[in-house]
Amino acid sequence: MDSNREHPLYYLDAETLLVDTYIWVDDELKALQAQGFNPPPKQKHQKATLAELLTLAIFLLLQGQDLAKGYLAAKTTLKAYFPSLPHLSRFYRVLQKAQGLSACLATRLAGGEGLLQVVDLKPIPLAHGHRIHGLSLPEAAMGVGPLGAFGGYVLMPVMNERGLFFRWAILPGNARNTWGRDLLDGLPAVLGDRGLRWVQGVKTPPYRVRGGTVVETGWRGWMGRVRNWIETRFSVMVRSLGLHRIEARSYWGLVARVNLILLVHNLIRSRVLLRMAGVEL
Repeated sequence: MDSNREHPLYYLDAETLLVDTYIWVDDELKALQAQGFNPPPKQKHQKATLAELLTLAIFLLLQGQDLAKGYLAAKTTLKAYFPSLPHLSRFYRVLQKAQGLSACLATRLAGGEGLLQVVDLKPIPLAHGHRIHGLSLPEAAMGVGPLGAFGGYVLMPVMNERGLFFRWAILPGNARNTWGRDLLDGLPAVLGDRGLRWVQGVKTPPYRVRGGTVVETGWRGWMGRVRNWIETRFSVMVRSLGLHRIEARSYWGLVARVNLILLVHNLIRSRVLLRMAGVEL
């Protein structure tokens, strides 16, 4: 198989992907329950199980579909697999209640810290232009990203050398790099860009101070290539998983979507579904 093509849709048909995803989710939920992790309680009159709804959410993101449009279409096209899907608003409530579960599954896939970590910030824009001033989510703020000014948040994730995210924080849009220093406590060998030069324990490229003096940091050429890996992972989450088009109306709805995207990213990167299907040994 091509090592540059890690997405399961390159190798699996939609039905196989859906079935394997459900098996993985169901097994993971049972394993967590056996370890004492209590899943969120069922919503009133909820017929579809948590495993079914989480599987559907993961499947829609793997296909690159908008969560709302894909879910409404699935009530017809996937009725044979999910005969008792609730209303869209209840689906969102279940995902919001399960945001801690999504984060737990993502960290389990990541396998914890590695020998080398990479950290960076990624804007999560919720509004642009004049809509910035109407944004009223708690702690949302105006920041500057690659596309200019935006209103919303920034994601600060930490990635191990296997390309899997195992720690992250959601900060206001105007956050400085130093605001996430607690996220890096106790981690060995952390690489970051120049914006993180004031965070203790992070190795950054050389930088200039006022007056033009260059401050050497012990940066090596291979470190730049490794640090750029996180930009590749950001591209996957934006282009394939819709990190740039989150339409949240509440803070915890935003957290639920971000955790779900990180879970799906780690599921793709770890190639668990490909191993289950026998594509990769």
